[in-house]
Amino acid sequence: MIPTRDRPQRLLETLAALVSAADPGLAWEAIVVDDGGAPGSLDAARRLVESRGAPVRLQSQASRGPAAARNRGAREAKGRALVFLDDDMVVSAGFLGRHLRALDAHPGCWVVGRITHPEALRQTPFGRYRHARWEEFHDAHVARGLQETDGISAANLSLPASDFAALGGFDEGFALAGCEDRELALRAHARGVRILYDPENVAIHQDWATTLPRYCERQRAYALSDVRLWRRHPDLSPRAGLITANAPLARGDGLRRVARKLLRGALATVPGRAMLLGLASAAERVAPDSALTRRIYDAAVSVAIFRGVREGLRLHPDAS
Repeated sequence: MIPTRDRPQRLLETLAALVSAADPGLAWEAIVVDDGGAPGSLDAARRLVESRGAPVRLQSQASRGPAAARNRGAREAKGRALVFLDDDMVVSAGFLGRHLRALDAHPGCWVVGRITHPEALRQTPFGRYRHARWEEFHDAHVARGLQETDGISAANLSLPASDFAALGGFDEGFALAGCEDRELALRAHARGVRILYDPENVAIHQDWATTLPRYCERQRAYALSDVRLWRRHPDLSPRAGLITANAPLARGDGLRRVARKLLRGALATVPGRAMLLGLASAAERVAPDSALTRRIYDAAVSVAIFRGVREGLRLHPDAS
């Protein structure tokens, strides 16, 4: 299942890699759901499917968000297992077969594959920072091979179709990409499902958020979904602490938390954000890859999250 919107070149690369990586003799089908993309955005993918005779179905719907697009694809799927993939992922050889073998060998489990970044991302100081932050998850798991994890990502995820149907799919109230997979995992865990991480089933993420401003915008948007997840599952949300740390001042906040909230509030203004970006640019020239530069990146990201949490609390005042 691949949701997409207005990324025709990335989708083309994703489908080409998926077709090339398919195990000989394996019966599979990919369903691409275009979620309100521009007219013609599936044309290149359609030409690829026709020229290679690929088992790919292309669907379109009015814009309802990636959760709804994934649900539509899952409803139309006929296989016993579902594999969810984003439209900017380049998979490795044997990708689908490895997912299926892991599911078969571990009944009652779902499988999350590894997501990493292309070498091109790591050619800038910020790209190296971002890659290192992301790889912390993998580094914490890699030594133990296939293993249980608390992490999940619908960008590289497989599960039995029967589990997905029993859970009712993704919560389509998550209109943005972010936390719909975590929310599904919370409901799955409540039914006794275990989630495994396979560090050997690799997909390369050809991401758009390759600069500090773009990455901050993504973190702001993710924080909106974090708030909705917390509203729906206040006692289970893994990001509850993030919400509390960035919520408006409250009775019981210690002096340190008050100071941090006030500082983030000041830096969240337009001049404050501009200052942080300017400091980051200067630090990259003078001391790239230094602890100082990384701290400035951290500050900019924390301010983006602060903005997203505050906006999310206004947008999601309750659990609806």
